[in-house]
Amino acid sequence: MTLLIFLGAISLSVLAFEIATSLSGGLVKRSRLSGVQAYTELTLPRRSAWFALLGAVWPARFDPSAAANIADVVDLLRRAGYPYETPGAFYAAAVRTFSLFLAVGGLLAGVMLSIGMGVAGIALAGIFVFLGLRRPYSQLKSLARRRAGAMRNNMLTGLAMLNSLLASGVGVQEALRRVAGVGGPFCNLLGLLIARMEVEDFAKAIQTARAHLPDPGDVETNLFLRDVEDFFIRNRPLSSSVQALQEAVHRNVVESTEARAALVRQRSGLFGVMAVMGLVVSIVAPFAGIFF
Repeated sequence: MTLLIFLGAISLSVLAFEIATSLSGGLVKRSRLSGVQAYTELTLPRRSAWFALLGAVWPARFDPSAAANIADVVDLLRRAGYPYETPGAFYAAAVRTFSLFLAVGGLLAGVMLSIGMGVAGIALAGIFVFLGLRRPYSQLKSLARRRAGAMRNNMLTGLAMLNSLLASGVGVQEALRRVAGVGGPFCNLLGLLIARMEVEDFAKAIQTARAHLPDPGDVETNLFLRDVEDFFIRNRPLSSSVQALQEAVHRNVVESTEARAALVRQRSGLFGVMAVMGLVVSIVAPFAGIFF
């Protein structure tokens, strides 16, 4: 009981601080001479008291400046296509998700405690806390997997256009720039490569492009980047490699489509069998009392 009173007091104090901060921010007027300071304060996101409290209690999990997994988060953001603009925005979303799951778990634990099931309520609250901690990272991984799936189809379109441009005599760098204007995960990756080539050497540019692959183990994309690297560094021809890679990607797309179609047919057949069994049971059930 004492612990619940303590947590309630902390929650009320945080709520009072948030209300006071919001009112003070709305009442205080800024001078026209604030200049750069006003611009900086407006562009930086305001960290709430709850965010600061979680960052102080568990900095390795919720504080962007002291997080133990900041490298993994940055890597996931690159692979997922930057659904959050900065790691700080991701950790802010992680705090919101954790707070929601914590509130739901606490309410369920309180209800189960009131009906005499305290142990089950604590276990259920622990499950919600665990899910609240893992959900932001699982969402990023799911976005990366979805982007990797879209990369394959977009790669087929980009390679077909690149092969046509190279066959018509367009230069490699100009062809890559034109393909980048199509849009999509693969074409955007080419746009990133071209943009980085204009401000740094090619070795760093290709390394940056590899770091933004949604699936680091994607064979076709890694082969393409290696062929581009061979062209710019070792002056090897690129058109034949692009044509062969286009045929390989087309074959893989057809095979994956056939595999999905076979899975759909298998599941539809299973659902059909279950529907027939349910129909038979519904017909026989009214007469079951006659035989038993």
